[in-house]
Amino acid sequence: MKTVKFFYVYIYILCFVLTSVIIISCGKENKSNQTTSQETKDDTTRKKSADQKTTDSPGKQLFYTKSSENNIACADCHSDGTNSGTALTKYFSNIQGADKRTSTYHGKFKGGEVTANAGGATVCWQEYMRMKTSMSEAQIKFMNEYYASTALTDALPELTYETIALPVKDKSKLKEEQKAIMELKGDPANGEKMFNNSCGFCHSENSTVKKVPGVLEEFEGNVKSITFNVRLGDGAMPFFKKNVLSNQEVADISAYLLKNSGQ
Repeated sequence: MKTVKFFYVYIYILCFVLTSVIIISCGKENKSNQTTSQETKDDTTRKKSADQKTTDSPGKQLFYTKSSENNIACADCHSDGTNSGTALTKYFSNIQGADKRTSTYHGKFKGGEVTANAGGATVCWQEYMRMKTSMSEAQIKFMNEYYASTALTDALPELTYETIALPVKDKSKLKEEQKAIMELKGDPANGEKMFNNSCGFCHSENSTVKKVPGVLEEFEGNVKSITFNVRLGDGAMPFFKKNVLSNQEVADISAYLLKNSGQ
């Protein structure tokens, strides 16, 4: 009788051990499958990202490629419809359908000159991106094709704005702007905010742009010089139109820079 009881106990223990082993094995297999599944997803994501880079059109690649001279790309300032979250795109014209515009650069290029200069990209290429060679005919063609691919059905045939920088720099108008801005009381607090929004991409401590003066540490100008740079541009620095950066905002930025430099 004792032998029979021992046999049943033995069978019970054996079943318990086998069941535990099976459960643990299944858990490990499930975890392994989950890990493999996640690794597969990660590999797929990386592959899609790599494939996306290789399948982007030549024009899009040009649009997003950083200049080796100062680390600036067209996409840093201009929107193609997908990068409007970038800080500077709200200050400068978009490129959607730019190849079909009747004029660009406020009349600097008209008619056939628009496509011949890739909507004005030839100017940005050398003046703002500081490239040492001109855009090639192939690059101009690629850019125009990319403009066309991003065009909206209601794309404007011409972008008009108020500026004293184009088609030529108007020095007499500049003096009027300088006088008007100098008469305004600037708000340093708002000036700091506006500086970070409109100037910080190039001039902040964390900027990735190369060969740009750190105006927060080295500023020795005044309201007149700030107005000059903002309204007419200076070298690689683009000009800001009045409808995107008002006289009051320029006065505020000036007040912030002057206060920050102890003036």
